[in-house]
Amino acid sequence: MAEALYGQDRPVIYVAGNPDAYPLEYYDQASGSYQGVIPQLLARFSAQSGLELIYYSPGPADQRAHLAENLQVDLLSGCTRQELPAGSRVISLFQADHQGETVEYCLCATQAAPEALVSQLELFCAALPQQTVTGLLMEVSASSAPNSDVLPRVTIGLGVGLALLLVLVLLLIRHYRKRLKAARKALELDQVTGVGNLDHLQRAYSRLVNEKNRSLYSLIYFHVEAGSLLQLPVGQDLSQVLRRCAQVLTERAAKTDALARVSDTGFVLLKCAGNTAQLSPWLVTVLQELYTCSQHQSGPEIHVTAGIYPLQLGIRSLEEMLFYAEIEARAAWDQRKDCSLFTMESLRQMQLEQKLRTTVAHALEHQEFHLYIQLYVDAHTHRIVGGEALSRWLHPELGLLSPKLFVPVLEREGLAYQLDYQCLRNSCAFLQELVELGIRNFFLSCNFSRQTFAAPDFVARCRNILDGYSFPRELLIFELTESVSDKGFSAIRANMLALKEYGVRIALDDFGEGFTSFADLQEYPVDGVKLDKRLVDNVLNQTGRSILRAMIQVGHEMGLTILAEGVETEAQARALQTMHCDVIQGFWFYAPLPREEVKDKLTRQAPLAAPQ
Repeated sequence: MAEALYGQDRPVIYVAGNPDAYPLEYYDQASGSYQGVIPQLLARFSAQSGLELIYYSPGPADQRAHLAENLQVDLLSGCTRQELPAGSRVISLFQADHQGETVEYCLCATQAAPEALVSQLELFCAALPQQTVTGLLMEVSASSAPNSDVLPRVTIGLGVGLALLLVLVLLLIRHYRKRLKAARKALELDQVTGVGNLDHLQRAYSRLVNEKNRSLYSLIYFHVEAGSLLQLPVGQDLSQVLRRCAQVLTERAAKTDALARVSDTGFVLLKCAGNTAQLSPWLVTVLQELYTCSQHQSGPEIHVTAGIYPLQLGIRSLEEMLFYAEIEARAAWDQRKDCSLFTMESLRQMQLEQKLRTTVAHALEHQEFHLYIQLYVDAHTHRIVGGEALSRWLHPELGLLSPKLFVPVLEREGLAYQLDYQCLRNSCAFLQELVELGIRNFFLSCNFSRQTFAAPDFVARCRNILDGYSFPRELLIFELTESVSDKGFSAIRANMLALKEYGVRIALDDFGEGFTSFADLQEYPVDGVKLDKRLVDNVLNQTGRSILRAMIQVGHEMGLTILAEGVETEAQARALQTMHCDVIQGFWFYAPLPREEVKDKLTRQAPLAAPQ
């Protein structure tokens, strides 16, 4: 019936409302008008569309069906879809869950309504925000109840309306919970790789792990070695590498696991795999896949090592467990292993290292490092001819500590050079003491790291120490403990030449271990080499014996003194003697001794000829 009016300046649309659906829609006797959420929404539609909406006044009962049948109205409002006859033209307003069922509230266009009206209403309702409906609902519910003259109808409507209000509030809560869940998921996502981040791991840990299954879980830290990442070709960045790693780990993770990227080059998998023996085959496969994946891509091979923390060890702090797993992963790389397992012994070692880190600077300042000497003997007569200067830390609480405990600490703290110079000072003092006792045929070698030997002020600092003593300079030998073919060899060579001009002798330690060769020695002014212990270990087999014999022969032809370290058996000593090695060092003869004990041996009658 509105079609006849669409040609007017302001077309009129007739609506039959629901008089008893408070607060959605109800007839207010006091104002003589329909009120509630739906009338307010239709009023907004009227303002936007330019159509005038007029409600029929209600009779003693709901007249919507009668008015629609007689084509007296264009719209029925306040309806649920279940109330409408089949084939009705429905315009949906909103949906709600009520007692486990979905209830849809809508407008119904009668046969009298023009198609243009239906289209406009559908567009209006589709664009209607849920927040608007909920806001109107709460606003209406907070206002005065309907007039008491229609109390019987209103009471029923009020109950329905409150139920609807509850349904809509619950709907809104569910809506915001979904949005909150989506927002939380975004916050827990690593943007580079698409896997979870540390926040995701923390939530997954709380959700997955309990006291009953704790012993089945392990934290596995995958460390992507950074050195190879620096060599990535143009066009391939770190993100591509990390995404490939994340893909492999995601494919290998189970539903009971949680994967996260927790640092620039570190992933962590919370893995349910039983004990570490059951975990091992899985981990071998994953590490192999990570390695194979890098081989099939352009650029350098990517090396990944793993550190394992079994949750059964009892630590409850996720941050602390992650720390220990990462330490083990990095230790595996340093030790050239694929993976490393954290144990309680690992914890004790870490606690010890932490204690040493906090006291090592004080130890250097207060002379807690003492001079020990491991003696050298002539390979043919077994007489003492010299010794190697070593350091032992006499800790006030922990007692005497070996270098394998404190040298890594000094290196990490950047203090190794201080111990080098302190050992040189103690060695000079010892040689001076021997000379004053009339012992002038005993030489002493001091070890220096490549970094210390290459320092610009190395020669000046050494000469400053040596100038305080008058012993013959040829009694002092400087040993370089790493390959001269490494970075800094130019500075090392210059420092070697300067020291030789000053009178000291130079030797290469661990010769044959890395990349040094006799060809390299032509470029460096060394007086001797110390053969690596691993060469000596093989002296009793045919191949090892042939290699050593050739090295000793070539060394002699170059005018070098050849010293073999790590001699632990009589058979090794005899084999080296037959090869005409010059000097031997090892536990078969002497373990490292305190300086006073060495001095006592040297001041007695002739040095012992037989092993001790």
